[in-house]
Amino acid sequence: MTADVTIPSYGVRNRVERTGPAIRAALDPEQRAEFEADFHAAAVETDDTLDLAPLHRVIDRWWPQAVLCANPEIQAGIDADRRRIAAGDPTVIGEVWYPPGHPQAPHVA
Repeated sequence: MTADVTIPSYGVRNRVERTGPAIRAALDPEQRAEFEADFHAAAVETDDTLDLAPLHRVIDRWWPQAVLCANPEIQAGIDADRRRIAAGDPTVIGEVWYPPGHPQAPHVA
């Protein structure tokens, strides 16, 4: 591995564009209907006011959830870290900043 390669701590594999169609496609079916309702309401407001801010807010709100849906391993990693923190494992914080294998990652015996 070269020094210019960055590996996110939870390994995002599937990128999601910050567009309505990409977010819609990435969401779980039960979330999709709520996203569509939010998006359509924002589109009506945008049409009335000629201001794109309502649509940007919907994209900003739903994009992180779409990324989690497209990359379930991220949520699994977050859940595992939460369990370790709850169990009192202080090395979790170091691993977030320095993923396993990084020269500065904490070493656990």
